[in-house]
Amino acid sequence: MHYSLSIALKYLRTKRRGGFISRVTAIAIIGTLVGVATLIIVLSLMNGFTNELRNRIVEFNTHVLVFARTPAAWANVDSVAARVEALPDVVATAPFVRAEALVFYDVVPGVKVKTKGVIVKGLDLERERAVSTVIDSLHPPITSFTAEGFDDGKDVPGIVLGKDLADELYIYPGEILTLVTAPSEMRIGHVEPVTQEFRMIGYFKTGVYEFDSRFVYLDIRDAERFFDFESATRGLGLRVRDIYRADRVDREIMELLRDPAYGTNNWILLNKNLFSYIKVEKILMFLLLGLIIAVAAFNLVAMLTMVIMEKRNEIGILRSMGASSRGVMSIFMFQGSFIGAVGTILGVVVGLVVCAVLTKVRIDLPPDVYFINTLPVLVKWSDVALISLSSLSICFVATIYPSWEACRMPPLDAIRYD
Repeated sequence: MHYSLSIALKYLRTKRRGGFISRVTAIAIIGTLVGVATLIIVLSLMNGFTNELRNRIVEFNTHVLVFARTPAAWANVDSVAARVEALPDVVATAPFVRAEALVFYDVVPGVKVKTKGVIVKGLDLERERAVSTVIDSLHPPITSFTAEGFDDGKDVPGIVLGKDLADELYIYPGEILTLVTAPSEMRIGHVEPVTQEFRMIGYFKTGVYEFDSRFVYLDIRDAERFFDFESATRGLGLRVRDIYRADRVDREIMELLRDPAYGTNNWILLNKNLFSYIKVEKILMFLLLGLIIAVAAFNLVAMLTMVIMEKRNEIGILRSMGASSRGVMSIFMFQGSFIGAVGTILGVVVGLVVCAVLTKVRIDLPPDVYFINTLPVLVKWSDVALISLSSLSICFVATIYPSWEACRMPPLDAIRYD
């Protein structure tokens, strides 16, 4: 064994007059441990949040959208769907009508009325099942939007509400609500709203508050009759094989159609700002929490400085016996790096254990604040490796200055003033 490493290990084991230095060493190890563990836990939580939010957004919505800008384009939507489904990356298509409206519900008839702005989406149940998971989340499961089995004498179409929206309106399956929208062509000074009654036949729950509190679903034929062409968006929703190729499929469709009457969009562009914000926040959290490791590195510098002051006599003897400056410097660099490595390894272990516990324990979140209602955890080994390498690098750099000061110490002065 090289004498530098042998002496460094000896200094780590020594107890003589080293009570205070041992405590500082423990503090340096604990500081590194806390910094590494905190980074792993926080980044795993952010990874889990991003992954869960992305999955729910992608599964709830379609991956790519094709819009019909004119009535003629909408009339030919079936032929467009056949052409688009021929693309190798496209799994399925489903037509939709999407618009905004107001919901009116008499909580206490004639006394209390609840209203809420909503996004109405008309869809074909069977075709929609192939492009999104929203149909699978309906309670109770339905095969059509026909409201049957009610004996109140009202023959009205059915509608499905998000669970949080239904709770906010205090409405239950079987009850009647009113949708209200304004026509696209309005007389000056006078607006006549378009109204229609619907019967709530169920609800859906995706776990994303923004969806569960704003969306309602009805049959696409009812939506076409209720909304005129100018007040609603009509088009096709597409499911693709690889969600991360949605932008490429988007461009392929535009090349295929080559018609200004159709427009396209995809989930990546629609949610670009949200996921860009999360990515920047993750980087900032890494930098901010990395300061904990930097503080531990300063403790490491202080510990090595005190060790060097205590070992002045031994350093002088080593130098007088012919030890090189590099050899003396490497003694304390080995010692500091070993302490940093111990703290890093323990931090990784603690961080992974805490993440494992969090995956088993359900922690509820306020959905109106965090979009989702549970705290997800996703450990990425690339993040663990990056954190570990960063910690080891910071600890290694922290050993350079005190080790350099030790090798610059004149041997005679070290012995003389001991």
